[in-house]
Amino acid sequence: MKTLFASDLREGMVTAADTYTDQGYLVVPKDTVLTKNLITRIINNNVLTVEITGEDIVTAKKPAEEDNKLMLTGEFIDISKSVDTTTKQYQMFKKAYDSNIENLSDKINDVVHKNAPIDVDDMLENTLEIVKSTNSPLSIFTMLSTLKNYDDSTFNHSLNVSLICNIFGHWLNLSEKDIELVTACGLFHDIGKLLIPQEIIKKPGKLTDEEFAIVKTHPKKGYDLLKTKNVDPHIQMAALMHHEKCDGSGYPMRLTGDKIDWCAKIVTIADIYEAMTAKRVYRGPLSPFKVISMFEDDGLKKYEPHYILTFLEHVVNSYVNCRVKLSNGAEGDVIFINKVNLSKPLIKTADNNFIDLSKSNGISIESIL
Repeated sequence: MKTLFASDLREGMVTAADTYTDQGYLVVPKDTVLTKNLITRIINNNVLTVEITGEDIVTAKKPAEEDNKLMLTGEFIDISKSVDTTTKQYQMFKKAYDSNIENLSDKINDVVHKNAPIDVDDMLENTLEIVKSTNSPLSIFTMLSTLKNYDDSTFNHSLNVSLICNIFGHWLNLSEKDIELVTACGLFHDIGKLLIPQEIIKKPGKLTDEEFAIVKTHPKKGYDLLKTKNVDPHIQMAALMHHEKCDGSGYPMRLTGDKIDWCAKIVTIADIYEAMTAKRVYRGPLSPFKVISMFEDDGLKKYEPHYILTFLEHVVNSYVNCRVKLSNGAEGDVIFINKVNLSKPLIKTADNNFIDLSKSNGISIESIL
């Protein structure tokens, strides 16, 4: 048995042990013959080393340059395409997602309009089935990007935020109990929006000052509803505080960091990211990299520093190997993340040129393809 860095893996090698992520997710089981796609999966999940059976190691040449590889700091990074919507994994994800949207809308409507009790465990179990349908939490981000043409609804948004909170919780190394808690917080954070006139929520244009003032009442309306139900206080606080900012610039109470519930701080980041990357009635979805750039521009003052840094550093990795369209019309693959400027990675274009966005003024990632 031999331990190799992930960057040194080659097709034909055989794993000598189960390979897990830092969060305990199985990436590749023991006695698996490695393929190009499996090596890409290992690298994408930030696995540093893999146990390989010594007798089965296949010696592979390291070509100076190939169409699908690039030498970077001594490592070869495989390039793959964006999410393949024909795969069994994607179909399982979409089936679980569609089923949960229908279930979620029915149950939350009953809570809001029929004063039904909330069975958090039941609703949470359905949401966790979506997570279980994937082989890696990172893949949820790229698969969610294919659903951005879904109708913009409170239910889709809440489910997406819940899934992002689940992944985020793993990145923060929270306990399983706390991961489930923040997942539930994501599910119910926007329940107050169902108590706002839907013609305002779905208005295809800029809101008037009066309309925006009405929308800003939804955190308090959601909290007032949830505090009458048998739910964890953190779920109530997430509904009330998910628009608060650590510098006191948020609403409805302009709380500062030390006054904001820790679950609400996590939901805030997931909520903003999902809302900005989702389709709206008045605009299409923004590129995740544009949203990351907005977070970077805000700096650390608006968000819990540990939370926002962890989120941004991990989320960009979920788009490595994805095909993107640039603002200059070119298409290419994200192949290397610039850790100093996360929103400006290195791109390999379709004509085999390389664009370092951190050094290319005016060029940005327009969309994920």
